[in-house]
Formats: sequence, C-alpha cells, structure tokens
Amino acid sequence: MASIVSTGIGSGLDISGIVQSLVAAEGQPVELRIGQKEARAQSKLSAFGSLKSALSDFRDKLDALKTADKFLTRKALSANEDIFTATTASSATPAKYDIEVVQLAQSQKLTSGAFASSDDVVGTGTLLVGLGAATAAIEITDQNNTLAGIRDAINEKLDNPGVAATIVNATNGSYLILSSDTTGTASPITVTQSGGDGGLSALEYDPLNGLTSLTESIAAQDALVRIDGLDVVSSTNSIEGAIDGVTLELSGITQGAAEQLLVENDESAARGLVEDFVASYNSLISTLDGLTDYDAEALTAGPLLGDATVRGIRDQIRRELSTTVQDVNSPFSALSDVGIETQLDGTLTLNDTVLSDALQNEFVKFGGLFSTSDGFAVRLYDLAENYLRTDGIIETRSEGLKTQIEGLNDQRDSLNEKLASLETRLLRQFNALDSLLAQ
Repeated sequence: MASIVSTGIGSGLDISGIVQSLVAAEGQPVELRIGQKEARAQSKLSAFGSLKSALSDFRDKLDALKTADKFLTRKALSANEDIFTATTASSATPAKYDIEVVQLAQSQKLTSGAFASSDDVVGTGTLLVGLGAATAAIEITDQNNTLAGIRDAINEKLDNPGVAATIVNATNGSYLILSSDTTGTASPITVTQSGGDGGLSALEYDPLNGLTSLTESIAAQDALVRIDGLDVVSSTNSIEGAIDGVTLELSGITQGAAEQLLVENDESAARGLVEDFVASYNSLISTLDGLTDYDAEALTAGPLLGDATVRGIRDQIRRELSTTVQDVNSPFSALSDVGIETQLDGTLTLNDTVLSDALQNEFVKFGGLFSTSDGFAVRLYDLAENYLRTDGIIETRSEGLKTQIEGLNDQRDSLNEKLASLETRLLRQFNALDSLLAQ
C-alpha cells in the first residue's frame, strides 16, 4: 500500500486512521474468504500427499508378494557351522543330507631360498609369472633388481594374473613368498626367466620342465566333500549345484564324521510377507479413515470428508479383497482360507491357526493366492499403481489443488493492488477536504 503522509493539519481529523480503517473494511472480508479457501485447498493437498504415501507403501509391499518365488523360500540348517554353512534357492527340495568335508580347497604358495636382506641384488632380465594359462612378463632392470624391487614389480604389474609377492625377514635371511589368489589345482604358479644377467634363475619354478629354484611350501588343493557318501570335488570352498538349489560354504574338516544338513520350507519368511501385507493394508485404511472421518464430539471433519475420489479408492480396494482367485489348481481362493480375516472396522487381522495350517499343508501352493495372474497381490498392485501414475487420479487432483492455490495467490495480489489504489484515492480526497477546512 502507499505510505501514509502526515495529514489532518487543517481539520484536526485523524485522516490516516480513518483511511486505514476504510481500506481494512474494504479488504478484510475478501482476504478472509481467500485465506479460508487457501487453507482448505492446502489441507486437501496435504491429505492427498498422505494418501499417496500410504498407497505407495502398500504397493511396495504388494510388489514382493507378486512373485511366487518369494513364498517358496527354503532355509538350510547346518549341524556344525564351524564346518560348513549353506544357502538355498527356491528350487531346493526339503530333505536331509549327510555332509563329510574331507579336505578344503587351498591356494599354492612358493618360497625362495634365503637372501641376506630384502636389499640384496637378485639379477636382471624378464620374469614370466604365470597362474594357470594366464601370464605376465615383468621386466627387471638395474633400478628394481633387488629382492624388494622384484616384489614390488610383481605386485604393481597391471596384468598380474593373480600372484601376490611378499617378503618374510626371518632369522636366517629374507625370503620371497609368492601366493596364488586362486584355490584349487587347476591354476598352478609358474615362474621362468630369460635375458639379463641370469640371476633371476634363483626364482624359477616350473616343475614340469625341471625348474624348482622355488620351494612349494603349500600345495594347491581342491576341496573334497562327501554328500550322502558321494564324492564332490571343487576348486573352491563354495560348492554350488552339487545339491539342487543349495550352495555349501566349507570352512572346516569333519575328520571322518559326517555332519547333517537340513533343508526345509521357510514358513517364517512366508508368514512375514503376509504380516507385512496385513500391516500395510491396515495402515492404508487408517490413513483413509483419518482423512474422511467426522469427529462428532469435537465437531471436526477430515480434510477429504465426502470426497468422491477417496471414497472410490477405498471401495475399489475393498471389492478386490472380496473377489476370489479363480485358480482351479489351488486349494485357496479367498484370503480367509489362509487366515486373513476382515474386521468390522474394515481392517484385517490374522488367524494364526489357519495361517499355520495353510503353510504346513500347502506350502508350495500357498503363494499362488497372491501371485497368480488374478492373485490378490497382482490385482491390488495394478490397482494401486493405476492410482499412483503421474496421470492418475491422485496426481490429477493434487495438480488441480495447486492450480487453485496459485489462483488464490493471484487474487490476493490483485486485492492488494486494489486496496493500495483505494488508499491513495482516499488520502487524496481527505487531504483535499482538509485543505478546504483549513481555508
């Protein structure tokens, strides 16, 4: 608004106060209407944001239930986890197995002869370090021809096939140690040399060709495990595929005695999925009720009371819950068949006895109630996804409310301009009157 100048000198009237009162009387009713409309629009916009968040959480929980494999989880129990542990896939079959770990896979390690110190000069030339079929040519010159220099050259070689070099400074000298990063007998270490002054021959190792300057301190070894008396050999201590759907991780030797592996249905995992579904649905219903309820005692209404969009969403979700699954191969067609029951307030509850019976007796077919083409999770996920699309009803309503709020802000700006003009006009008129009275 225009600034108020000192007025009323001629008449003694409080022209400034009179003008402010007239302007306020003109603007306050309109400002109040705009503010009330804006508050309602903001409240509804926030309410749709809460609804979108609750629907998103519900959809995410449903996403996990859409896949049958999520319900077919198996668990593996090792009788001695110091010897082995196991993980399972859905393809694993519940059964018991006797596991005997005869030997663990280990990597090869070679040791050089003793040198006076790590600064001793070994020689120059080209070292060809191999691991199985992979090799790397390492140039040793006068700048890196010491034991420490050769160690660093091996470790820093970009195409090193997987051989690590270290130095052990023992009582009787320094030793170069070469270690493979690969277990099993399929990839032995070889070291040969060529060119230079011939000093690198002290580091050669190729037994098939009679070169044994290095000593094999640890031999490469494959893992050997007996599963129900049947031998399985592996180059690593992770054995996958020997038992369908089961991966064994070996860590110790059974010393001639077998330990038991038990593979069974993971009913607790399936139960957890159902519990998450019920909790998320109830949270959604709680959100919907909070947005649409009327508190008769406090005389307050939810921001979306009577809103047709919210009512339509709630009614459609409830219809889907009561629509049975048409799968002739499944013993379940309704949620109540697996213990999910609807209460009077519209929320869900779990009948633990019915749920346990369903999981114990029909574990393989249990997930079909949710994951078949017309399963509950599939249908409800599609419904929630449809509501949450960028061009869906919730986003459309939200954008409409944002546009309404922008329009109300424009009205407020227009009102302020109008009141500023009115203030200027009234001041001019009252000041003219004041001049006349002064004369």
